[in-house]
Amino acid sequence: MAAHKLITDLFTGPDGETWAIGRLYSLPMLIAGLALPFVMIWRGQAMDPMAALAGYGALGGGLWALIGGTNSAEPPPPLPPAPGEG
Repeated sequence: MAAHKLITDLFTGPDGETWAIGRLYSLPMLIAGLALPFVMIWRGQAMDPMAALAGYGALGGGLWALIGGTNSAEPPPPLPPAPGEG
């Protein structure tokens, strides 16, 4: 699969042409949120497992809101023709 096709499939709406801004904004948020506990350990900072779990929950909620909000704002894809219609 070409990189261009992968990027357009991930970051465009159902029509495959318009860019979904919530999906674009969620990628850096996901990368930073997943890397934060590892950066804390690498820097020698104390990491509370419950705080990390709460952070991951907040990260998931934020990503869900961004992507879900984008999906609800996009127009639905066109329906395929019904059987027998030409």
